[in-house]
Amino acid sequence: MKRVFAVLLTVGLAVSHAWAWGASMHRLVTEVALDALPADAPPWLRDPETRLRAAFEANQPDRWRGWPSLVLQHENEPEHYLDVEDLGEFGLTPETIPELRMEYVRVMAVAKAQHPEKIAPYDADKDPARAREWPGFLLHAIAEHYAKLQGAFNQVQILERAKYPARQVELEEARTIAIYHLGELSHFVADAAQPLHTSKHYNGWIGENPAGYHWRERFHSYIDEAWAKKHGVNAETLRPHVKPDTVKLHANDPWGDVVAYVGRSHAQLEPLYVLERDGKLDSEPGRELAIQQLSDGTTMLAALVWEAYTSAEPTEKQVSQWVMYDGQHAATSSPASAPATQPAPGSP
Repeated sequence: MKRVFAVLLTVGLAVSHAWAWGASMHRLVTEVALDALPADAPPWLRDPETRLRAAFEANQPDRWRGWPSLVLQHENEPEHYLDVEDLGEFGLTPETIPELRMEYVRVMAVAKAQHPEKIAPYDADKDPARAREWPGFLLHAIAEHYAKLQGAFNQVQILERAKYPARQVELEEARTIAIYHLGELSHFVADAAQPLHTSKHYNGWIGENPAGYHWRERFHSYIDEAWAKKHGVNAETLRPHVKPDTVKLHANDPWGDVVAYVGRSHAQLEPLYVLERDGKLDSEPGRELAIQQLSDGTTMLAALVWEAYTSAEPTEKQVSQWVMYDGQHAATSSPASAPATQPAPGSP
């Protein structure tokens, strides 16, 4: 059993190394995005410790990939990519993917049942975690973690507004939860900025290849980390290009904005392969593309974080209901606006 565990762990770590921006790039995107928040952002969100904690959390989805649990792999692996080219088999495009995850799965399952001849063969025996049957859930990972961050920010602001010393521990924990979700969102937003995360050609060109793109060993791994490092991409490099105030998002439902963002990244897939084919990946054109993609990801993250925060401002009703239903210290810390008695179970 220990031997099997060790083998699975080794495989998991190998997959992790091959499937995401490296740890330093995820930290970089997170830290620069937080630095780019407006001056009126709350001090706790701009605090250096928050930056460090969020940057640590930004790599958590890749750490999970190193843990040999089929259940975790089944849920986590497809979050990191969207193979845009494979959507057509199911009659979908990025623009027509259902926003709700289970609706997306239902549409694909129905298409597969009705026209199995249109779907590429899937060998479940080679996929113990059953994680590779569908084109991926990167769009949903971003949208869902954004919604979770919104909810977390709402809870923070409710507890800040309550201003009761007895709830200080709750406020600190609420901020910790928000930092966790911020890091999770950061990871998948950054993944989407890497064009290879949007394609079945994620580690070299496969299938028809009229443009003569190369198959390069460990290409994905190189683009993830060594590419940006080779070009010296760092915080000072990115900051001038990160301008979240130029991004207009639909704060309560940024699905369309996320689809457009992933589309911009996918549009750079072939230019990336052209640079590799023509030997320019490590010269100035390659540096420009690396900066462009990391800057777009950082800008998008900063915009999403700020929209999540500003759109989560609580109403007085939310504050009073939180205190009433939470019950903690209710006798001494309920605001004047809270009802004197709790409603009967099931009451609105």
